[in-house]
Amino acid sequence: MSEPTDAELLRRVGRGEEAALWLLFRRYQTRIYGMSVRMLHNTHDAEEVLQDVALTVSRKAGTFRGEAAVSSWIYRITMNACLMTLRRRPKVPMLPLADELGPAMNVEGMTVEPIADWTPGPRDEADRRELAAQIRAAADRLPPEYRMVFVLRDVEGLSADEACAVSGLSLPALKSRLHRARLFLRKSLADVMAERASRRSDAPVS
Repeated sequence: MSEPTDAELLRRVGRGEEAALWLLFRRYQTRIYGMSVRMLHNTHDAEEVLQDVALTVSRKAGTFRGEAAVSSWIYRITMNACLMTLRRRPKVPMLPLADELGPAMNVEGMTVEPIADWTPGPRDEADRRELAAQIRAAADRLPPEYRMVFVLRDVEGLSADEACAVSGLSLPALKSRLHRARLFLRKSLADVMAERASRRSDAPVS
């Protein structure tokens, strides 16, 4: 007997079948949790999002109209829950969207000023750990909506069409936000790596 499709399970969830909810959620809980951890950088918050998503899927299953894949619908619920969690956190200084989120851009979202290129990558495990921490710190400075598109496209590996379905953004808006997020992260990491290279060049030779 073939496994039921996501859409079939969701229809059964809408009829109140708890077993169908369990089966559907078992397919997606690992991805939901991982996506939430990468958005929130906090396992406790990610666990709460996991529970929120299950409740929302159960409550809103009857509203699904099939305009997108069930997976995209579930990931959109996940991202909305993550965004709500981020907005409830204590306010920290974030980047002005227009002025400091990467270099200047034109109306098509293309760079109109040069940006420093990457310096050589990390050479040992300590450097890689430091770089990973710097990436997380830089991502934390992105406004939530920009962090979302970065996670969807560059961390989760969703296609542009899938990311649009999850985020609710048009393709041009998605590309513009992702471009700015990438440029900001690239500039931040280039600055960090340049500083590391400077420290090494200043270190005494034994």
